[in-house]
Amino acid sequence: MDVNFPVIRCKDEIEKIYASILAPYATAVPEQNSRENAEPTQSDDMRSSFQRDRDRIIHSKAFRRLMYKTQVFVNHEGDHFRTRLTHTLEVSQFARGIAKSLALNEDLAEAMALGHDLGHTPFGHAVERFFDEQLHNREMGRFYHNEQSVRIVDFLDDRDSSNKGLNLTKEVREGILKHNKNRSGIYTNLNPYLPCSSLEGQVVNIVDTIAYVCHDLEDGIKSGLLQKNIKKNADISNKFIELRDMIIEETEGKICIDCDFYNETYFIRNLIHHFILKLTQESYENIKKYNLQSLDDVKRLSNEEKTIIKFSSSTDAIFNKFREFVYKNIYDTQTILMMDTKAVNVIKDMFDALINNPKLLPPEWLYKYNHVDVDHAYKGNKNNEVRVICDYLSCMTDRYALNEHERLFNPRIKL
Repeated sequence: MDVNFPVIRCKDEIEKIYASILAPYATAVPEQNSRENAEPTQSDDMRSSFQRDRDRIIHSKAFRRLMYKTQVFVNHEGDHFRTRLTHTLEVSQFARGIAKSLALNEDLAEAMALGHDLGHTPFGHAVERFFDEQLHNREMGRFYHNEQSVRIVDFLDDRDSSNKGLNLTKEVREGILKHNKNRSGIYTNLNPYLPCSSLEGQVVNIVDTIAYVCHDLEDGIKSGLLQKNIKKNADISNKFIELRDMIIEETEGKICIDCDFYNETYFIRNLIHHFILKLTQESYENIKKYNLQSLDDVKRLSNEEKTIIKFSSSTDAIFNKFREFVYKNIYDTQTILMMDTKAVNVIKDMFDALINNPKLLPPEWLYKYNHVDVDHAYKGNKNNEVRVICDYLSCMTDRYALNEHERLFNPRIKL
């Protein structure tokens, strides 16, 4: 062994070596004072700052709960349907792949991707909309899952007993916030209405959409839902034929989608590869077009509301038609809407019960309900009693929500 080769590398050396292989416009390290609370550098620290953020997310309770949270089909509907956790891992994989190809910071992209959906409610977007309606009607703010994800890493999930939140870097928190367009403006220090100021964050934003549109189409096919709807609704059948022909033309005959749930869906991975490759190539053309020379160039363009990581206008038009088909003919169909209605009814029953009698909250949540003023230093959503109830219910997994609903309303269930 060469005695001059360092056997163990510390944080500073890791970041220095890694920065040497990144593009000049990549986010090599966090900016100064990036963490809300300063942390002393440890002599035996063997992880970069963004690796540390990734690890804090993976070890959080919120991350573990994603295993039992609905993507589209409720967890108990089948073992092979996506959950929030599998979706999150798929987004992380896509983000790392593009980051590697464009010489961006893979660790930063991975941390953003792993944290982007921590704030999702049980049963999916229908319950998110219910919480938003309850808060908005009371003029107590909004409930958006991307802002709730930041709220979790900043406030609800603790690293230790002395500090609230995971104390992540500003760069990771910004990527988590900006993976979704819904923003109420509460996180002012993250410039909520501008595009992400790092290319890594812009990558996560769009690969999240690629992942859920393609994979939710696959789940819709493998469930038999899409085939049933096509057989019984001529409008959906015509739209599917139109989508199939469009994709055949876009891929020069290499990909043909099929709605038969008895057949394999290998074409989905080919479709994902097509869009990921297009995004990488067309984003690189934007990098050349804007002559990016540094991270400051990326931040300047962000302040001008210009996004670098994106499809060309022609690819974007095709992808938007594809996304529109999935929204209208999978998400917005009877079976999914029935699931959503039942899910909202379960959450609404518990929400109303807790509003009428907060003492039904578990002891730790009742303390938060009775002491919202203690958290006045938190810089996100203004704390109030209704938001505490939303926090409590939104942290539930699907199965825990169903069990708690039984405990509250079924007199035969033993407590």
